[in-house]
Amino acid sequence: MGFLNLASWRSAGGRVRAERSSGVVQIPPARYYYEQLPIFQSMVDSYCEVNGRRPASLDDLYLWVLATEGNAADQARATDLADWLSYFEIEPNSLLGIVNVVADRTPVARRLLAARDDAQAGGPR
Repeated sequence: MGFLNLASWRSAGGRVRAERSSGVVQIPPARYYYEQLPIFQSMVDSYCEVNGRRPASLDDLYLWVLATEGNAADQARATDLADWLSYFEIEPNSLLGIVNVVADRTPVARRLLAARDDAQAGGPR
């Protein structure tokens, strides 16, 4: 017997038992982001080696990675990187990268994209 993902089913009401929800988004399991943690940690370590200090926030790391890659003007890459980085965070007072356990990562990704837009416009608005 396989595993049933009951969260992806919703009641259709009346006599119909249930129907598959078409609005379910397929995201990688949490294990994927724990496997990707060494890549994130290498980004944090590279930032520290080049700048001589830890990133003050995820925003600084995001902008630095885009500038290092030379992809600051590429909207698709910036969006993908913001989405990927929204699953991680830098532990306060440490250089350790951790997986962000916040359920809603959309505000984090939006904040990163806004920081990119501000940097391209010449600073905070």
